[in-house]
Amino acid sequence: MINDLIILTLRTPISYLVILAFFRLTGKKELSEISVLDIGITLMIADLAVRMIDNPEINLLIGVAPIFLLITIQFLFSFLTMKSQTLRHIINGRPTPIIYEGKCHQKNMRKNGYNLNDLFAQLREQNIPDVRDVEYAFLENSGNLTIFRKGETFSLPLIQDGILQKDHMLMMKLTEPWLNKALARQGFDDYKKIFICSYADGKLYIEEKN
Repeated sequence: MINDLIILTLRTPISYLVILAFFRLTGKKELSEISVLDIGITLMIADLAVRMIDNPEINLLIGVAPIFLLITIQFLFSFLTMKSQTLRHIINGRPTPIIYEGKCHQKNMRKNGYNLNDLFAQLREQNIPDVRDVEYAFLENSGNLTIFRKGETFSLPLIQDGILQKDHMLMMKLTEPWLNKALARQGFDDYKKIFICSYADGKLYIEEKN
């Protein structure tokens, strides 16, 4: 009994520190910043930690090993999603237009299981009384709604990490030949050299990769 109590007293803070280290190392500050993959990994780590605490017979090293394996997998996926936009979209999802040019995008709403009650609730949270006041609204991966009111400057990144965002170009009614000419005037001939490029108020903002 006493031995079990000593083991429990030692293992509980170890489990806590492992989970705390996971969040510190991944740099997550708020719940809204946690992706579906993060939540899944966190639940699995928590389950393994509880099993290790509840079963003193389990060797501490054997109990901690799968936790560190999951953390390693998480870091691997984080690295891969930084390098691959396609993989990033598959794992983390991407923002979805819910209101486009002042009208509800009903197809996207159905696709995301997002109904009018959800929309009106999130509009009220931002003190917007009527959907007619909104020009664009995007459902973010976190579930938050990013809103551009009518008359506000609307801008989306045209290039992200060296990759042309064709869907953003389409939404902003811009063409690739126009962008190529605009970039050439500023000395850029390759998207891969650009970290981010956006367009607003008739001007391009470009940040070069370093």
